[in-house]
Amino acid sequence: MSNHNAPWNKGLRGLEAGWDDARRKRASEGQKRRIKLRPKKYQILLKKGPRPDTWVTGPNKAVHKHYYRFLKARNQAKFWKQIWKITWPQYLTLYKTLKGNWSRAKNHKNLCRIDTSKGWTLKNVCFMTRQRAMERVTDNKRVRPKGLGKGRHWWRKKNGQ
Repeated sequence: MSNHNAPWNKGLRGLEAGWDDARRKRASEGQKRRIKLRPKKYQILLKKGPRPDTWVTGPNKAVHKHYYRFLKARNQAKFWKQIWKITWPQYLTLYKTLKGNWSRAKNHKNLCRIDTSKGWTLKNVCFMTRQRAMERVTDNKRVRPKGLGKGRHWWRKKNGQ
């Protein structure tokens, strides 16, 4: 059985949460002591800035950016309950074949599904400009009107629902 009551310090910061100078100093000294006892474990805390040697993608910054784009796209598909069958190596290969710019600008290319009723698979994706992707007919044969493509239920605004 869990306790669903909020903690006493929820939303409080600084002095309101009990962090006076004496407590801050005790916490700092305790952390320094833990670091001295196990320096290898806490070594990562001492190093500041990006650590390309720990990246899944390796030290290449361009590939690293694509990896985060891949994670965002995969999670967005998961959020919308869409099937996602593209692996990271396949995604990287796709973007290496891309000719042109990749961004959210309307005349730049994006990875889009050919048939929006099916999932994200290698056979069902292609590159298309954002403008073209937003103007094409959707799975229920509606064409997105200009300026109303923002938001989850843009068609309700149009039809007064």
